[in-house]
Amino acid sequence: MKRFVLFLTVFSFVACTKSDDSSENNETTTFYKGMDLSFQSELEDYNIDYKDENGNSVEFLDFVQSKGTNLVRLKLWHTPQDGENGIEDVKAYAQRIKAKNMDFLLNFHYSDYWADPGTQTPPAAWQNMTFEQVKVAIYIYTKNVIQQLKGQNTLPEIIQIGNETDSGFLWDYGRVWNQFNDNWENYAALVSEAIRALKEVDTENKVRIMLHHSSVENAIFFFNELQAFNLDFDIIGLSYYPQFQIKDLDLVTSKLNELANTFNKDILMVEVAYPFTLLWNDNQTNYIGSLDQTLVEFPPTPQGQKSYFEWLIQTIKNIPNNHGIGFCYWAPDWVAFNGNESTSTQGTSWENQCLFDFQLKALPALDIYNTTN
Repeated sequence: MKRFVLFLTVFSFVACTKSDDSSENNETTTFYKGMDLSFQSELEDYNIDYKDENGNSVEFLDFVQSKGTNLVRLKLWHTPQDGENGIEDVKAYAQRIKAKNMDFLLNFHYSDYWADPGTQTPPAAWQNMTFEQVKVAIYIYTKNVIQQLKGQNTLPEIIQIGNETDSGFLWDYGRVWNQFNDNWENYAALVSEAIRALKEVDTENKVRIMLHHSSVENAIFFFNELQAFNLDFDIIGLSYYPQFQIKDLDLVTSKLNELANTFNKDILMVEVAYPFTLLWNDNQTNYIGSLDQTLVEFPPTPQGQKSYFEWLIQTIKNIPNNHGIGFCYWAPDWVAFNGNESTSTQGTSWENQCLFDFQLKALPALDIYNTTN
């Protein structure tokens, strides 16, 4: 029986396009208006009746594509504890993404479950390995996944090496936190093996590689530490959830601009969201439930949600040298739903941050997808 997992820690950002010192590769041709739809194949089991702004029922993926979504992000777990978000799920949904002519962002967690700054548990199959064995394992696993996707003509446009890796990943092999703060060489070595595997499959260099940090204000330290290792990546992926990070919007802007100027990389706000209400529609405790978790400039209302994203998009577009390449809304579809007792969920902790209201009607914030070029 399929069931939902709670999102344990949140922090992330989105943007993309090849970026190195050459002017040719530094030209951005696509501004990404993305969605992380990692829950969607699971949600479909519940026959959720998503509606447009007029209350007409819609097929979800068709609808968001028609509204202007041009990038879909999917997470990948190695051997999922609940059977969801494994390679077969990802391959199946990737075919649907490509059939809609949308770009595909693959998010390797390198874990069997959620990975974030506070939890980076290696796959169970790797946990008793030596460091050298884990280097081999990440190379073989990454290469196999990319080969399978390429074999069905769903090679991602962007691949993310680890999820919110502020503290490294594959603990303790690639941990860079607390007593492991001198372990950057090992973290970089593991990332390099994943990149090497990808490059060997992507011989035409079509895929852009992203490293993902959960914090706008702390990302500069992280990427500074990696400078010495000359990792071959293209995009700085960031999360921005105001309830967990700085709320000074001028400081958010200056930190983004500093990142672009310092590292000459494109920036994708790969995880963003904002509430349209502080109310709830099920029996789950929501991640945002009080006014002090929001921004004073943008009230938690449908219009406030839309205005927040208008500000965010303009901020991304103003990043120097066209390095702001877009955003990706995290779980815009994870609405409250009626499961059965065996699912042990009866809903979601996210429904007041979705892009559909409690009647499952599309919210005004979805209009920004159509109006943003």
